[in-house]
Amino acid sequence: MGKEQGFTRKKTIMEQYPSRQALVYSGAAFLILVTGMRTVLSVAEEGFGVVEIVTVLALTVEFGLLLLYALTIYQAGVETFKITLEEEAAEQGKGEMVETGAPRGDFTVRSGDVPEIAAEINNFAAQASILIDKLVTNSEQSANLNKHLKELADEQINIRVRNEIQRLLSANLSSK
Repeated sequence: MGKEQGFTRKKTIMEQYPSRQALVYSGAAFLILVTGMRTVLSVAEEGFGVVEIVTVLALTVEFGLLLLYALTIYQAGVETFKITLEEEAAEQGKGEMVETGAPRGDFTVRSGDVPEIAAEINNFAAQASILIDKLVTNSEQSANLNKHLKELADEQINIRVRNEIQRLLSANLSSK
């Protein structure tokens, strides 16, 4: 039942996609027309010259092409998506293998497969346990290295501070 709901939901969304895309292109067409005309009218204070006429012509052609494209998407889109959905449903019904090796369609575990699956799960659990142990060891080693580096840094800072104090004292004593 879940599969049918998912398929129905996907089918509904896919059928709505062309009309939504067509609306987006129609909106873009009107936006280009309005913005272009507004710009042409604000620039052409003295009247319409050749540039303004060519610009209006270009805006009109672009408006028409975008509307034509939106209409084409709307008309051809629904049929294309229906065909795609039918092909996909047919593939899922066959339970074909995808490039990744994962089965498509229904996946069932047979009772004879259970011991093999349990052995694989135990194998993965053992490998995970080994990895966890290595991570814990690595974490402890990192903590020890950080502690050693901090000690070295503190020692270096102490040496530098001591040297600077000695330099200041020698400079102060030599100036007297």
